[in-house]
Amino acid sequence: MLPFRLDFSERAIADLHRRIDATRWPEIPYETGWSTGTHDGVLRDLVSYWRREYDWFAVQERLNGLAHLRGPVGGEELHCVLWTGPGSERRLPILLLHGWPGSFVEFLQAAELLAAGVDGGAGFDLVVPSLPGFGLSEAPREPGMHPGRVAERMHLLMRELGYERYGVQGGDWGGIIGPAIAYRHPESVVGLHVNFGTGRLPPPEGEMTEEEREFRERRQRFEAEETGYSRLQGTRPQTLAYAQHDSPVGLLAWILEKFWVWSDHGDDLWETFDRDAVLTNVMMYWLTGSILSAARIYYESAHAREPILGGRVEVPTAYARFPAEPFNPPRVVVERGFNLVRYTEVERGGHFAAMEQPELFARDVAAFFRERSAGR
Repeated sequence: MLPFRLDFSERAIADLHRRIDATRWPEIPYETGWSTGTHDGVLRDLVSYWRREYDWFAVQERLNGLAHLRGPVGGEELHCVLWTGPGSERRLPILLLHGWPGSFVEFLQAAELLAAGVDGGAGFDLVVPSLPGFGLSEAPREPGMHPGRVAERMHLLMRELGYERYGVQGGDWGGIIGPAIAYRHPESVVGLHVNFGTGRLPPPEGEMTEEEREFRERRQRFEAEETGYSRLQGTRPQTLAYAQHDSPVGLLAWILEKFWVWSDHGDDLWETFDRDAVLTNVMMYWLTGSILSAARIYYESAHAREPILGGRVEVPTAYARFPAEPFNPPRVVVERGFNLVRYTEVERGGHFAAMEQPELFARDVAAFFRERSAGR
């Protein structure tokens, strides 16, 4: 892999601004808040900030201060950001895996903390990739890039970087890809940390604890009201992508709703998130034109012809349960599918844990992998 720099042009930003200025806004005859989709007032305010105050070139300069790499891995080119220690110091490498609608941008603050060392502990090497088809990684050239195959690409990436043994952390699709890596390559993965709950609920007719029953009912309500995006992207992602690829406001509206619904916040979303960070995450889809290739992971997962995860993960696993994460089953559910050796009820945070609460996220990840580092 070779050093890589972001180099989006003034022409690309001028085109973005032209499209924002030409937005045909729908008429909202009565106030609906977030109940029927993206809040019109919040979106309009953010679009105004995006157009008039957000400075992409300042962001691009800061991002280029990081160590970006890009090169062919298993076929198409993959991008990653790398944090390493000084000199020849040997440190445990951790692969941090994002999902949709995220990007490597989610981990920037937490990765800095983990690289420097948390609570006086040793630092780690961090590898933060863009998943195949997401952002700065190339789109797959043929169908079939489901999470199991993405797991193989991520393992190849770590080998390409010279890491024989490493830790894995994941949320969202990373919380599915990470376990797949651990299941397929337990000889290489020293430990798995997830903040996105997977595992095994008993069948509806089976015995359940009160906590399991509450989680099942909560998931059923969530599935009924909040998963239209998943059904669409899992069946007809290309149809939607024409609108998202053409309209920056349409793309932002689609992604912004998820930041509201899935995160831990009060009435003001910007008390939890930095506007520039959210917009930079969206820019990773807009400037690269990757919204379709990223969304296809839903389709490929739904239509996979091979198991993504073949059985119980025996690699030592940590599960950080953030309160506002919609996919946060109780401990007993995760224990059925994983060799769970650490369980944390985190006080604040949601689906975008590393972005919402970078200190809490980094502290839990560091505590787990500090133990794994001592034993490798």
